[in-house]
Amino acid sequence: MLVRRRAVAVGAFVVAAALLVPGPAVAGPHGGRNHAPDAPTALRVGDQAVACAADGTPVAVRTTTPQLRATLTDPDGDALTATFTLRDGARGTRLWSPTTTPAQGSGADHAVQVPDGRVRDGGTYEWRVQARDARGRKSTTVRCRFAVDATAPGTPQVEPVTGTAPAVYVEDATAGGAGLAGEFRLDAGTSTDVVAFLVAFDGGPQERIDLPAGATSTTVTWTPRTTGPVRLVVQTVDAAGNVSPERLYRFTVGATAGQPAGDARWRLDEGSGTTAADDGVAGAHLTLSPTTTWTDGLRAELAGLPEDRALLFDEPTDEALGAGPVVDPSGSWSVVAIVRADDAGRATAVSQAGRLTDAFRLGTTTRGCALDAASCWAFTVATTPPGTPRAPDVVATSTVPVVPGEWVVLAGVRDGDTGSIRLDVCSLGSSQAPGTGRVVTGAAVAHPYGTAPAGVLRLGAAQDGSRWLGAVSGVRTYASAIGLPEERLVCAGGA
Repeated sequence: MLVRRRAVAVGAFVVAAALLVPGPAVAGPHGGRNHAPDAPTALRVGDQAVACAADGTPVAVRTTTPQLRATLTDPDGDALTATFTLRDGARGTRLWSPTTTPAQGSGADHAVQVPDGRVRDGGTYEWRVQARDARGRKSTTVRCRFAVDATAPGTPQVEPVTGTAPAVYVEDATAGGAGLAGEFRLDAGTSTDVVAFLVAFDGGPQERIDLPAGATSTTVTWTPRTTGPVRLVVQTVDAAGNVSPERLYRFTVGATAGQPAGDARWRLDEGSGTTAADDGVAGAHLTLSPTTTWTDGLRAELAGLPEDRALLFDEPTDEALGAGPVVDPSGSWSVVAIVRADDAGRATAVSQAGRLTDAFRLGTTTRGCALDAASCWAFTVATTPPGTPRAPDVVATSTVPVVPGEWVVLAGVRDGDTGSIRLDVCSLGSSQAPGTGRVVTGAAVAHPYGTAPAGVLRLGAAQDGSRWLGAVSGVRTYASAIGLPEERLVCAGGA
């Protein structure tokens, strides 16, 4: 009996010892070997889900009740739970250990919200997360450090820059004019953790300007398209995403010196460079954007004259910009353009900016076309009846069809004496299908109230965001309402 009891005792000891030795895997719920869960990945923290730094550098968060989030995966595809703990970043003291998250399938995100009062503004902390499967196998513990910054940076400083731009727009003063650029220096002031500025001019879209590491200021350049009061709003952003109070900087863009030229002519035959010259006495030259290029003009395509050039607009940033208004939209005036549309959608070949909207746009539209056409040539003119800041634009259209790849002459005419506008068009066609060159006179549309000259002349784009896709071979403006004789000359000579 003694021998048998001894054998039993020895066998029990061996089994117990074997249970104490960790093995590489145990039987899983699916009958295979059960592996430990993978180490948690994609650790994020805060209300903006900031990714944790792999090197342990604390990431900035702007809330004292941050969310802790991680992705858990299991090599066996088993459901997992997560245990999060929060510790003081300096002493390592445990501050919070919530209950385990509910089990979710492999690859799911697990998240917990730190209760109020556990972390404070200005403190540095570390949180840890560990995955566990249904059989108790645990992953390695992964850590993330974060610093709480719940304090917004101070209001930025704004001041005009002198000596480097055509105009200096001093706060609460009138200066410069439409088309005259000004520079502004933005400074973070007393804040030392600013990483970017948010800038918006005159109610336009807000632009984020990121600062290089260690920098606290930057310079922005802005070119007004119209005259009148302007609001510049600037804010700063710190590393945690906190946004400062607004700095409102007001100034007024002055009227461009002299009256609009009225009569101007751009042959657009330079073929290179960044300037399109005005052949008239006014010298209303246009400046091309860096992406704008040159191409063959009307007579180069139809008559083989290589010296005839045109501006090609095929990029979102293409345009040719004047220094101010050319026509006075309050009286009688005309604008003529030789254009080729490479697309039949809504687009603007020539425009002049106004105070609230374009003073005029010459191009195509997809609304109000005759005979249910998908698009048509259009002359759109703003109107300002007495006592109203703005009224719906007035549009004159043409029955001449829009055919991509064909050249046409567009003549938009505003007659101040009759209070009307019209759009006359002649089709010059293409090298494969020449047009007749006959002027098709458009119907007169009532336009009793003009607008004051305010903004710059543009080719290839408009204030309303519409752009041209195609080419422009020449543009003329007149300080009068032209008729068939002038239009026939352009249609016959292509200039």
